[in-house]
Amino acid sequence: MKRVWRTGIFMLTILSLLSSCGEQKEELEPLQAGTIKVVYLDEESFYEDYGKYFKLQFPQIDVEVISKSKLITEFNHVIDYKEATRKFLNTYNPDVLLLDEEMFKAFVEEGKLYNLETVIHQDNFDVDGFMPGLIDKLKALGKGDLYGLVPQVTLHALYYNEDLFKEYQVEPPRNKMSWQELLELADRFMGQGSGGRHVYGLEETYSDPGREVLNIGFNSGLKLFDEKADHVLINMDGWKNVMKLVTDGVRSKSVILNSNGSNKHFMNKEAAMTFGSPDLMLALKQNGIQMNWGIVTMPVHSNDESVNINSREIFAVSATSPNKRAAWELVKLVNGADMAKSKSKTYNGTLPSRTGYLKEYDGKSLEAFYMLKVKEAKQKWGNDHVPESFFSLFVEPLRAEMQVVIENRKTIDEAAALLEEKGQAVLMQARSETRK
Repeated sequence: MKRVWRTGIFMLTILSLLSSCGEQKEELEPLQAGTIKVVYLDEESFYEDYGKYFKLQFPQIDVEVISKSKLITEFNHVIDYKEATRKFLNTYNPDVLLLDEEMFKAFVEEGKLYNLETVIHQDNFDVDGFMPGLIDKLKALGKGDLYGLVPQVTLHALYYNEDLFKEYQVEPPRNKMSWQELLELADRFMGQGSGGRHVYGLEETYSDPGREVLNIGFNSGLKLFDEKADHVLINMDGWKNVMKLVTDGVRSKSVILNSNGSNKHFMNKEAAMTFGSPDLMLALKQNGIQMNWGIVTMPVHSNDESVNINSREIFAVSATSPNKRAAWELVKLVNGADMAKSKSKTYNGTLPSRTGYLKEYDGKSLEAFYMLKVKEAKQKWGNDHVPESFFSLFVEPLRAEMQVVIENRKTIDEAAALLEEKGQAVLMQARSETRK
């Protein structure tokens, strides 16, 4: 009996050692003088944004900036963006990397990034001050551990023109509406306007009827595929309801969809609502547009989460960096509370990922940008088995079929049935191309 007990303890010890070795969470040595290489837009931008602060705090560390413009000038012959980025980073071998979510996830899986968990604990670095859900999302991208940090996030909110709502005696939007509630509110502006001036309820950018269906569907929790992504499921009641919402909105002209990024109707006071990033606040002021505007959260499906919060510039430390301590000190400074406080003093169209520092702009509360929790990273299309090229192949047939429905040349049921067939063919085509 004693031998069994000792054997059990021995095996647990071995498993524990193996586990800790596999995690590779190394503690960092004290700072050494030297040079680190960092990826950034260009040297001037880096110095203005972060470099001058870092040099003041760490004069013994030189920073060599690897301009992202080299990705275009030296690797433009590589058609695939991910492959070009990979070649660019492998060529210059930076200590501090700047990655989007897709490349960040790939580099974690390939073991190319340094695990920050131990050094965060070692330095008592505060990760609780970031906006709700952001650290959870980064950990989800990092298979449960933290491999990068984000000083700024891409956020969106629903802007509305308070004057138009008062003029047409419509209740203004509120936080955490559903998509159906939003489109019903936009419908209240149907037929409004005078003197040849039409007023839309909602203006959307970078959209068309097909993209709008996908956007609302995914944001409403609908699934386009079965579990193994063998079948396209667009011919279902949930998707057909979304198709009807979009069709009714476009037909009635309560919703206008712009294929480009222009908010021209909202800026010209011809649309009561539009979605926008913090940049839109800056544009309204810089263009001298006199408007009583307000913001509320993006529409939600459940759990007060938003999929419209993205991390396009994740700072990470290379797993092969010869000076990880210096690289980490830069990442720590960029993402620290002091930097968030400093950046919040001069608003430039971006919002810090740390909360509590930039609370208002031009007398308007920015609470709506931070109110929703960041939704944890999910697989593309909500399913890991879907080829990346599916969207580019499917969006045009979806747009075309939706246009036919809007023009009353086909019913939603007929379009959904045909789209399921076309979607299935596109799925097989995308999968076939992936295997080549």
